[in-house]
Parts: sequence; C-alpha cells; structure tokens
Amino acid sequence: MTTTDLASIFAVAARGRFETFLDDPRWKTFEDGSRSIGIFFGEEEDGPAVFGYQVPSTYRFPAHFHQTHYMTVVLAGSMRVGRTWYRSGDIRAQEQGSVYGPEEAGPGGCTMLNIFGDRRGFWPSVVGADQPEYPAVDPDVLLRTVWQPGQAGAEAADGDDAPG
Repeated sequence: MTTTDLASIFAVAARGRFETFLDDPRWKTFEDGSRSIGIFFGEEEDGPAVFGYQVPSTYRFPAHFHQTHYMTVVLAGSMRVGRTWYRSGDIRAQEQGSVYGPEEAGPGGCTMLNIFGDRRGFWPSVVGADQPEYPAVDPDVLLRTVWQPGQAGAEAADGDDAPG
C-alpha cells in the first residue's frame, strides 16, 4: 500500500467517524457485479473488520469456513446458507473454523454486513480444496484514531445533524 493510498483511506475517516450508504459509489465493484467496502477497526494486524458486501442473484459459493469468528447481518435481499434462507434483518453468527454453506443469493441478490473478529481470518477456506496463498487485505477505510471523550467539545460535532 502506498503513502497516497494510506492518506486517502485516513481522509475518508475524518473527524472520528465514517459514514456510507448502500448505493455509495466508494464501494468497489467487481467483474461479477458484486460490490464491497472494507472497514478496519484499528491498525492491529489481528483487529476486527467489517465488510459491506452486495452480491447479485447469480452469486453462489461452496461450503467453507473462516479462521475467525464471523457474523452476517442481512440488510437487503436474501441469502440461502445450507438449507436456511436469511432475509433483511436476519443475523447469523458462525464460530471460528465451523463449516457452513453452500451459499446462494436470492432472486434480488443480497446486501449484508460481514463482521470478522480477526481480519486475518477474512478469506474463506473452501471445504475439500487446496487453500491458496491469499494476499493481505487492505482496508477501504481505517478507523485508527483514539479520541479523548469530549475532545474539542463543540468542535467534535460538525453541525450536519443539528436542528436549524
């Protein structure tokens, strides 16, 4: 990662927060039509991470597991995991190393938040397959500043949400 890349990542998380929305153009788009944004909490190698992930109706993924505890919150659409369908508002948690799947997106695709206890366990391990050497995962957003409670008083609020 270059210094310029780091500067842009830090700039996004200015003033102690980051905000996004489902149609945010800052989410990366991939060849299969899926979209994602990765948010890291802290600079620790083993820190937690959240990935917003939007998959098209054609999304399929075989049975797999992760090397960390993991949770999915379905925001929109639906996703079948094994024999169970999950819809908007559903939450599922998975223990580190426990196998789940296969996965199949519903007819309208699926938008979800995937939360990883340890970002190093982000990559899936497909059951019965040789595991490739995955590259390090770089964040799209890195929240790294430790703010002091009440720091700068009124300066901490930008007034965007203040009643007029």
